[in-house]
Amino acid sequence: MKKLVLIIGFILSYQVNASTCSWPEWEQFKSTYIQSGRVIDGSDTRQITTSEGQSYGLFFAVVANDPTAFKAVLNWTETHLSGGDLTARLPAWLWGKKDFNTFGVLDNNPASDSDLWIAYSLIEAGRLWGEYYYESLGYLLASRIIREETREVEGIGTVLLPGKKGFDNGKGQLRLNPSYVPLFLIKNMASHYPNDQWQSLYNSSYTMLEKTMPKGFSPDWVTLSNATFYADAETGPIGSYNAIRTYLWAGMLNDKTEEKETLLSMMSPMVNAIKQLQAPPRSVNTETGTFKDGGSAGFSAALLPLLQSLGEKELAIEQAKVVSMLLQSNSNDYYYDNVLALFGMGWYQGKYHFGINGELQPSWVEQCQ
Repeated sequence: MKKLVLIIGFILSYQVNASTCSWPEWEQFKSTYIQSGRVIDGSDTRQITTSEGQSYGLFFAVVANDPTAFKAVLNWTETHLSGGDLTARLPAWLWGKKDFNTFGVLDNNPASDSDLWIAYSLIEAGRLWGEYYYESLGYLLASRIIREETREVEGIGTVLLPGKKGFDNGKGQLRLNPSYVPLFLIKNMASHYPNDQWQSLYNSSYTMLEKTMPKGFSPDWVTLSNATFYADAETGPIGSYNAIRTYLWAGMLNDKTEEKETLLSMMSPMVNAIKQLQAPPRSVNTETGTFKDGGSAGFSAALLPLLQSLGEKELAIEQAKVVSMLLQSNSNDYYYDNVLALFGMGWYQGKYHFGINGELQPSWVEQCQ
């Protein structure tokens, strides 16, 4: 009888671990979107790959404890986006089909948010897997981000440019993106490299988030001039496909993060918008607070951490059901939705969280050994 009890206990334990430690959504994403380490966005006729997609692929591979996929994505990124040497140049942001069906880099400019995610994923992969090479490569990339993709602004501090070129008009005006600065990533860099400008970048990023949400909604792009933030000259005060990530990053902050409570309070009008539309709005005027059109399943997934952190558990359950019913995960032309779903649903399901210093806390560390 005692032996039978032990066997049943083992089986139940195995079933719990299998459920907890597997990540079917990641396996589906790999089979649909990743070929030989290349993350493909099939919604574009050029079959593009972005440094963003590669950076997210690296992060999800660490969350899934998938070093094989991590290595493949890293090798492809270095070979095709960084000319074979990630220590020598930041990765180009866009690669895909050129004329006459040849493939290659379509735009050499790097994207700083992708660079941040790549550096962070390397550092955390090195720490969690005991790979010193990854940590060293992450440090070199982080150093290059500070040197090449930031500016010192009087009265603000160190700010992150969205890319190496094209975002400084030379007349004291900078074009910035609030969704490019997940605070937990920057906090992690500041904890690792306290002698660099990371803490200043953290402070300025929080200031940008706080100052650009007068009605509780974040814009896609902003202009910084004379230490003041204005509506972007190109996109105006609209929050949409970029800004949806700003709520995602805020909701995923560790609960002990000093700035989280203020950000959540400011973003609370989003709750009312979701209740009215039965989904997060696809487009918001951040100056008037008006919104329209319910967003896709990816938008619903992106708001799960915020809703959960605000204590809106029933609304979070409803939005999670929307994701489960509507997400198109077996066709490679829904790249962005599936990325948002891996982030939002993965966090919501407890696959990972972030520590007070931004350190990655994947569930496999404690439950899947």
